Amino acid sequence: MKIIFVEDVKGKGKKGEVKDIPNGFAGFLIKNKQAVEATQGNMNMLKRKAEQEQKQEEMKLEEAKELKKVLEEKTAVVTVKSGNNGRVFGSVSTKAIADAFEKQFSLKLDKRKMDLEEPIRGLGMARVPIHLHPEVTATLSVQINEK
Repeated sequence: MKIIFVEDVKGKGKKGEVKDIPNGFAGFLIKNKQAVEATQGNMNMLKRKAEQEQKQEEMKLEEAKELKKVLEEKTAVVTVKSGNNGRVFGSVSTKAIADAFEKQFSLKLDKRKMDLEEPIRGLGMARVPIHLHPEVTATLSVQINEK
């Protein structure tokens, strides 16, 4: 019997896959709402859902590209305490950078998507890469100033 998996079933199939499996197991999956029979109507519904998901993914990619343009034009200013040799007490965290962008430009950024290779411990300009989408990475400009 041909079925369409509605959710992932370990060792059998992934969500959205169409497979031919034995009738007994197919009945079990259909009864537990893990699969539906692969009728023409269900196949069309699967195709429409896949097209809709693809459109949403394209929209997310376009939004990420637009956000990248906006972010790379702006420079956030973070003020921290520092010693007389220009070194920061502690370091500038990704949370502080995200908060600065939110306060100064009303842009909410996810601190976990920022990719600091090493902590920012000095005054001056810093570049911080941020992953907005699997295909889009922007570079944030952050000015570290002394209090």
